Amino acid sequence: MKFSLFAPTIDDVKLILDDKEIDMDKHSDGRFICNVDNISNGDHKYKFRIKKKEWIWSNSIDIIDPYATKYNLKEKCALFRSENGKEYHEEFHWKYDQIKLPENKQLVLYEMFVQDFADNGQFSGVINKLDYLVELGINAIELIPIMGIEEAENDTWGYLPSHFFSIRSSYGTKNDLKLLVDECHSRKIRVFIDCVFNHTDEECPLAQIDRNYWYYKGKHHPDDPYNWGPELNYDFQDQELKVEPAVKFISDVVKYWFEEFHLDGIKFDAAKQMDNFEILGKLDRLARSIRSDQPFLSQAEYVPENKDICKENGGPVDVCWSSSFHHWLTGFLTLNKDQMTKHGTLSDLKNSFSSKHLVNYLSCHDNERLLHDIGKKDSDAFIRMETAVIHLFTSVGIPMIWQGEELGEDRQIDVLKDKKKHYPMPWNFLERDFNLRLFNLFQNLIKLRRSNKDLQEGPINFFFEDENNRILAYSRGLNLIIITNFDQKPKVKYIISNLPQQGKWIDYLTNEQVDVDQVNNLTLTLLPFQSRLFIKHI
Repeated sequence: MKFSLFAPTIDDVKLILDDKEIDMDKHSDGRFICNVDNISNGDHKYKFRIKKKEWIWSNSIDIIDPYATKYNLKEKCALFRSENGKEYHEEFHWKYDQIKLPENKQLVLYEMFVQDFADNGQFSGVINKLDYLVELGINAIELIPIMGIEEAENDTWGYLPSHFFSIRSSYGTKNDLKLLVDECHSRKIRVFIDCVFNHTDEECPLAQIDRNYWYYKGKHHPDDPYNWGPELNYDFQDQELKVEPAVKFISDVVKYWFEEFHLDGIKFDAAKQMDNFEILGKLDRLARSIRSDQPFLSQAEYVPENKDICKENGGPVDVCWSSSFHHWLTGFLTLNKDQMTKHGTLSDLKNSFSSKHLVNYLSCHDNERLLHDIGKKDSDAFIRMETAVIHLFTSVGIPMIWQGEELGEDRQIDVLKDKKKHYPMPWNFLERDFNLRLFNLFQNLIKLRRSNKDLQEGPINFFFEDENNRILAYSRGLNLIIITNFDQKPKVKYIISNLPQQGKWIDYLTNEQVDVDQVNNLTLTLLPFQSRLFIKHI
């Protein structure tokens, strides 16, 4: 069996296989290689013992194989199973690869943290809840980072990766993840992964081998207020070996995950800090080429959103997360004057609703939930949430739900603290009237979004705007309109003009019928913060 470690700046490497030390030969391409015969059948552990001249305080250090697909943190070793002298890989038979999956314009995303979503904190627990997601109506899940980490696994989201070819050990095995993907595909649900390629943990094997070889020296990007970790250097090329080490490694990571797990899309975390459209484009093309027979979506988290990163504007990815959408609605629906001042007037902020190349969300793992910011659960809070949800599913762009939002989850997560709070999904919330109404609201609007082509690909037309009274109205196509009162005062017998069609319109949520007169005016009473969604009666 062949063992290999790419470590061109290291002087000496030994393989420690089941506590036996074996010399490795250094080759001209920077790899240390050894072949070991007669490895017995069964489970084994191994690690590399590396030595560098400049280490005065220690002769050597043990590291886990950067390409290990399974590892043990306590023993600091990689794990594998041998069968007949070769590494054994458990077979998996994909059943649903041929099912055609939803196109990007049809997507409703569901951001998921496996540890909290699944009752057992594992992929198998997610599988047990897939029918719930089908009932809700979403058709794509986005898994918060699932690659191997160093930290205590119940205290972190996973945005400080260390073992890029391994699955977070508490989540299950490779075949558990494959089964989850396959079961999702059987239900026409796509699976995306959130990938952190800007930085790593300090304990990442690459940083242990030679931090200056794979990473920038010091801080690369100034907008890293929390100094997340050493930043991978995609600009460096080893002139002697003609290799870009960080580019090569992360390209191998992407190739492995998409070939092995048949994933349908990728989100690049901290794209602003990566500050490298070229590498993002390269990784996008690589992943897309592997899944060329199915729809594919690449996303970038760039805060605040930068539309130049989207392919429509010559950038490397399909869509960008829209933090402005969240901040806009949070500010206006909670009367947060600081946020309203920051984002400007209604007229200034219509762009938040208008780009098909953005992913819109009310909340995500990076911010407190809207219902928490509203601060109560009463009829007024429901009206505000209803307004937010209506805008989420009727705006241009791809809508995304953060798990539990549909249940009325409002517990504080303390997003600015290093350690996250553990909040299992509050399934019992559905026993409460407020929360059940909220779930039904999400369900109904997801159904509308997925069935209405104007919402999926039609233009948006802002046909009425009253800054003084904080009234905004827009249409999606000719047969669907949204009218919103963003003021804390009610509007009684208020006249909205310039509607796209005369005649009868039906409130999608209440079935109330209203009439648009012959000069395209509609007289309407609106509660504080209320939004109404009307569909043309045919």
